Amino acid sequence: MVIATVAHETQREPQATHRLHISEAAFRSLVLAIYHVSVRERDICSPRRLLTVVLNAPENPIFQLEGTLLSRLCDSNIVAGRLQISVRIDSAVNDQLRLFREHAERRLSRPVSVAEAVYACSYVANLERLT
Repeated sequence: MVIATVAHETQREPQATHRLHISEAAFRSLVLAIYHVSVRERDICSPRRLLTVVLNAPENPIFQLEGTLLSRLCDSNIVAGRLQISVRIDSAVNDQLRLFREHAERRLSRPVSVAEAVYACSYVANLERLT
């Protein structure tokens, strides 16, 4: 769920903020993915940067996940939890996130939450082929 879209005078593009409730396993995956992207880019990464890297990656590996893996990653029983995080992303990246969610929903024949999509992005960021 998008909580807010904001634009500041110093920003080039509006941003969307997602407030998520995720599990400890999903949080660990997100932190590990942030670490891997930080090491690859030799710069400190944030959740915003992580999603930008994954959703704008050449060859779109997030869209190429096989059905059984996609089903495991987009599983609310694994992803949903009591840890609260907020992720702010650029609107263009939010559009890519929405496209991935729609893609996953078509393949799985069920809704896919933002938290599940972020978890899938974390998985892809942890793969070596993203480099």
